[in-house]
Amino acid sequence: MFDITPKEQTIKQVRKGLVQPLANKYPLLNFESDVFKKPLLAVDEDFVSAWVKAGYSFNTCSNKYDFLSQLLAIKEEKGWGTIATGEKKLMELLDDNGIPHILPDNMKDVLLISCQKMESSSSGICLNSEIQPLKKLSQARHLVIFAKNNQVETPSNNTFFGELMVKNDFRVQLDIAYFKRFESVILLMVM
Repeated sequence: MFDITPKEQTIKQVRKGLVQPLANKYPLLNFESDVFKKPLLAVDEDFVSAWVKAGYSFNTCSNKYDFLSQLLAIKEEKGWGTIATGEKKLMELLDDNGIPHILPDNMKDVLLISCQKMESSSSGICLNSEIQPLKKLSQARHLVIFAKNNQVETPSNNTFFGELMVKNDFRVQLDIAYFKRFESVILLMVM
């Protein structure tokens, strides 16, 4: 007779398990449920789709240097003057790379801002008063928004922005329809 070694027996059981799937040990779990299925579009793709459908411009950037390169190309293509920004991080980025900018008080027509969060299901954008020149927003003719794809979220429990930390500052939530008042609005998103 044949002697079956433990190794051969294990391989035989593995083959049997591959050919004949075992019964579900957890019958209360339904793996075909929508909970376990991934959405067809990622959250950021959902937001961008609504953004473009509203008639605004969008482009992706691989990093902050690609962002600066695209910003300068757009500025030259459109014939814009000096870009205005009042955000410390954006001002430092422009200064570190020798790109001239002005404060929003002296703005002629182009304002560069970043956003706190973007919401995919209602297509809203949240701006933070600590970093945003909100009073000067309405004076701009052209708007460039800097964002990251990880800032896009889908809120749960019917809240507009689910994970915003509450601080002692003022946040403004704007629907993307608000940006129709500008001559051009460009969203540059770092992926």
